[in-house]
Amino acid sequence: MEVDLPAYFEPILDAYNRGLHNRSVHLGYYASDPDPSGIPLHEAQKEFDSRLLNIAGLRGGLRILDVGCGLGGLIDRINSECKQVDILGCNIDPRQLEICNSIRPKNDNAIAWMESDASTLPVPSHTMDLVLCIEAAFHFQSRQEFYAEAFRVLKPGGRLICTDIFLKERLLRELHFTEGVPQVSLIEEFDNFLHRSVHTLLLSGYAPWPDPWYSATCLKEDLADLGFVSLLIEDWTRATAPSYDAMIPAAKRFGARGTSDPLLGALLTLGFLHQKQLLDYVMFTSLKPT
Repeated sequence: MEVDLPAYFEPILDAYNRGLHNRSVHLGYYASDPDPSGIPLHEAQKEFDSRLLNIAGLRGGLRILDVGCGLGGLIDRINSECKQVDILGCNIDPRQLEICNSIRPKNDNAIAWMESDASTLPVPSHTMDLVLCIEAAFHFQSRQEFYAEAFRVLKPGGRLICTDIFLKERLLRELHFTEGVPQVSLIEEFDNFLHRSVHTLLLSGYAPWPDPWYSATCLKEDLADLGFVSLLIEDWTRATAPSYDAMIPAAKRFGARGTSDPLLGALLTLGFLHQKQLLDYVMFTSLKPT
């Protein structure tokens, strides 16, 4: 299977194989600490997972599917803390799955892995109690097709839990000119330029990212059209934003000049958008009706 894989995973895989990176590849959650700089990223990632698992309400006997499971960090946590659950991790990248394979089941749990695209899951219908997708859906060619697959594989009463990133539609809030008021056409041109430039920078490290300006409004409509109910959306933008300070050394952060390193440029761009709240980082959960 020939697939388009995000370039930022190359250094993550290298660091993990050299013992310099843990299994978690998502951002951290920094609660209400006034100075998050003293909290290590791995501790914030544990808090992130704890909040997700609290929402999931895990119990014995559940069948769980993690789509875009990364290096298996969340599955490893579930395996350690829960008993008698059946866990299936899905990823399109065989290199990540090879690392996942080192997780051994414990507590009478069962763990399996599959290489698959999120829009065509080789999972029987109505077989899963919980579908997870953590910080991965923005890479999918179609979020809508993934949601449809999640709805199909969930049992009646099953739950979908995701975190996702939506860039805000209007990056250009206001323009300041020394003379006069800018024409509407100029504002639109400059706004389009910013959109193209930002998307290009993000694609240099985070491609595929086909629909960066997806929104909570689109999410509500898409899930409702499929039949999902009881949608809950939480804004985790502020709580996850400090993660970038832990990932980017101060000496490498943007100043007046750019960088020739495309991966660093993509990370710096995403961090800037996140910390300036020019994107929404959301956690949402919804149910398949009984």
